Amino acid sequence: MAEDGEAVWRSGRRGRVGWYCYDGANSVFATTVISIFFGPFITDVCERAADAQGYLHPLGIPVLASSFFPFLVGLSVLLQIFVLPTAAALTERFDKGVLLGALGFCGAGAGMGMYTIGETDYLLGGTLFAVATMALGAANTVANTYLPALAPPERRDRTSTQASATGFLCGGVVLMAALLVYARHETWGMTESEAVRLIMLGAGVWWLVFGAVSVRLLRGYGAPPAATADTVGPSGRAGTYRALFAAVRQMRSYPGAIWFLVAFLLYNNGMQSVTSLVGTFAVEELGLKQDDVVTAVLAVQFVAFVGAIVGGRLAERYGGRNVLLGFVVVWFVAVVAGATIPERSAAAFTTLCVGAGFVVGGTYALSRSVFVSLVPRERAAEYFGIFETVNRCLAFLGPAAFGLVLQWTGSYRVAWLSILVFFLAGALALVLGSVAGKGRERRQKEMTHG
Repeated sequence: MAEDGEAVWRSGRRGRVGWYCYDGANSVFATTVISIFFGPFITDVCERAADAQGYLHPLGIPVLASSFFPFLVGLSVLLQIFVLPTAAALTERFDKGVLLGALGFCGAGAGMGMYTIGETDYLLGGTLFAVATMALGAANTVANTYLPALAPPERRDRTSTQASATGFLCGGVVLMAALLVYARHETWGMTESEAVRLIMLGAGVWWLVFGAVSVRLLRGYGAPPAATADTVGPSGRAGTYRALFAAVRQMRSYPGAIWFLVAFLLYNNGMQSVTSLVGTFAVEELGLKQDDVVTAVLAVQFVAFVGAIVGGRLAERYGGRNVLLGFVVVWFVAVVAGATIPERSAAAFTTLCVGAGFVVGGTYALSRSVFVSLVPRERAAEYFGIFETVNRCLAFLGPAAFGLVLQWTGSYRVAWLSILVFFLAGALALVLGSVAGKGRERRQKEMTHG
């Protein structure tokens, strides 16, 4: 078996390079467009399009201009509940490369189309954002299903973290170029809106070009199982959902995977809360300037690159689950430290971001590789659909809890400390899942030898 694993590792080098390349292709859009530039840009568009009372009326529904983007994000999350499991299940019927290429082209095309958003085209902007984010989530789901084919079990942690590292590195490099364009737009004769639209166009082009390179390198690794190739037909859609529901039901046979999904749901909500709300916390509670926040975000990209690689190497030595538990503890400490940062201390805030950045690169990547080791390889696509649904569609619990605590107490620091509950519960679930898994293995050995 070890020789077979080594043969898979040696023969899969081209595919792994293609897989890393895809992480670098779409991470640029996620970092530059979704995390930094699109939100403020579309809010400005909405405010110009609003009526005298500050309201928009999409489909006749009154929406406050400043609320359009949060509602848009919520809608995109809701739609992905249906899109992601479907994308994963379709990899059992169609070549993964075809799906990955189509989804990447769709998402990159929507990103490039953002260049055409006019001064008041909020509906066009919202539609393009929804299409791009759904394509991004679905493409990542399809890409994840390549992991079992590209690396044997003992190398999956390293493979997964190296892909994540590539994404952070590419995101950091392109973000630096985007910030240069944004900072020099007046010198180069552009308005702020034109600079942001050019940045979004560039992110879409990057996704398109490197996505195409990735699909080409992955050719030959994504053929659907022969046993299910004949299921494509008029009932294919219904069959897709039947396969998904069957995978959910059969998870009862894999308690280790269930425990791990519970743990991932919890600590992932904590991580998403930190990464999505740290900027608001810095500006509103710590009194920092937006430039300080952007500088810290840029630093995180490069620290996360190193952290992901180190995390993969540690996982090979100590086990992915053990390293993940250590990462969750680091997140816990980071949240506690964040609550004690003095006001207007940019240096302390940057230090906090660097510390969290070291584990942010490996947390998702190791979660991905640990989960795939807990489910049968032949059903990995369907289970990855469930995994990505938890990752992308159920990550609202942490931010929602933050908002509720903030509303009840009026204190950003108390709301920030509420995030600790998710990391503490996630760590507990990781430990309990590990204990349950060892107990199951022991009982199986006793039955085998009994």
